[in-house]
Amino acid sequence: MRERTPQDVYEELSAEGAYEEAGCDKDEITKIKTLTLQDYEYGKMLKKLQNPNWRVIFNIHYDALRELCDALIRFKQQKTSNHQGVFAFIILQFPELEFDWKFFEIVRTVRNNNKYRGTDISKETWKNAELQMDFYIKGLTEQIEKRLKE
Repeated sequence: MRERTPQDVYEELSAEGAYEEAGCDKDEITKIKTLTLQDYEYGKMLKKLQNPNWRVIFNIHYDALRELCDALIRFKQQKTSNHQGVFAFIILQFPELEFDWKFFEIVRTVRNNNKYRGTDISKETWKNAELQMDFYIKGLTEQIEKRLKE
């Protein structure tokens, strides 16, 4: 079976009506960004514990990544509850970020396997994603802040 591209995902979800019009309320986006970054900072603090729970840390970071993507697509006046759809939209509509579709698919799959199949998330799995997640969260935050000033 051929791997689905962001374009494949976007077209399929568009045809299903999974993307909806959304307002671009800058106050709301600011609040979402602030809360998301507070959670993200808390997740970073958890890494310093003596016996950190890597699953919790991974999921906090994943949620921050997805929520910032959700906030950014609001600037295009769109929203979707489908995580894969959010990431496809980011890849297609914000090419200047130069994000990697395969990375989004990896972290989404890890998260889904944890949430829906009970697969735990190891320190190694976390470490494989950590730097790129941090880099993407920083890039998303900068994009959102730039657009809030426009």
